[in-house]
Amino acid sequence: MRALIRLLLVAVMVGGLIWTAGCAPTISGATKDDTTVTGTSKELAKTTSDVEEYLGPKLRVGVVNFQNKTPSKVLGIGEAAADILGTILQKSGRFIVIPQQDMESIAHQQALGASGMINPDTAAKMGEVLGLNAIVTGAVTAYSEAEEGQDMLVYKSKKQIARVTVDYRLVDTTTGVQIMADSGAGIYEKSVGRVLGMGGKASYDSDLRDGALRDALTKAMVNMQKQLAKRKWQGRIASAKGSQVYINAGQKSGIQVGDKMMVYRPGDPIIDPVTRVKIGMEETFIGEVTILQNDLGDSGDLSLARGGGQFKTGDIVKLAK
Repeated sequence: MRALIRLLLVAVMVGGLIWTAGCAPTISGATKDDTTVTGTSKELAKTTSDVEEYLGPKLRVGVVNFQNKTPSKVLGIGEAAADILGTILQKSGRFIVIPQQDMESIAHQQALGASGMINPDTAAKMGEVLGLNAIVTGAVTAYSEAEEGQDMLVYKSKKQIARVTVDYRLVDTTTGVQIMADSGAGIYEKSVGRVLGMGGKASYDSDLRDGALRDALTKAMVNMQKQLAKRKWQGRIASAKGSQVYINAGQKSGIQVGDKMMVYRPGDPIIDPVTRVKIGMEETFIGEVTILQNDLGDSGDLSLARGGGQFKTGDIVKLAK
């Protein structure tokens, strides 16, 4: 009899463990691969392969914290947008992304604003100071979360859906001209299932916010990559002593020893007579330099070059055709 009682107790305990395990919430919706709802990641991969023929130096791009214009002022959404877009740019392998914290530190030292909507003149100045080719900035203008549920006897399934709208623009920091401005929407879904009466209510988390942002910003990256692929690389002279100059790009940027570069002195802005918008900048040819060494500097991304001309710090360099 005692043996039978022990057997029954063991059976009850095992059954309880199985029942408890079955009551645990099940969650689906991986935030690391969250563009499957719209298929944007596949489009980005295709766009990347379409512009692979460009083999020149990598463009230096800075991403500024996005303004938070959501009606409810969703906590941290502007900073999250900048971080996510910076990661997407970096993973493409086509750009050198200047971290937001580095931009803020140097910008504050130079009395420049590194947050909010940057105007073309400020962007041009930041490009000169930070060695950037382009700056991406923008605003998160809308964010919402919704919940859909379905009861099936003792099992309840629930889908959490986040939607976001992002405005963004891309500015050429060499000329201060806006390359593009656009907006896009993102969506992310996360499913939770649990047995009724067991387990706690699933709560929202940052995965929803970040998932929707990543979807919207991956779409933005598709458009930006097409525009950036059309831009010819330009750098700056960081230091000049006679015929010897240091250029703010090196091996990591794709600069090779023996590369020849044309040097230009930036001049007055060129203004459209009708719109009164800056559309370019005057440039005066100064001379030509040849790269002698490409692995200098603390980060190994500084080049030494030599040539003929009266060069100055801040002069623009372009790869010779």
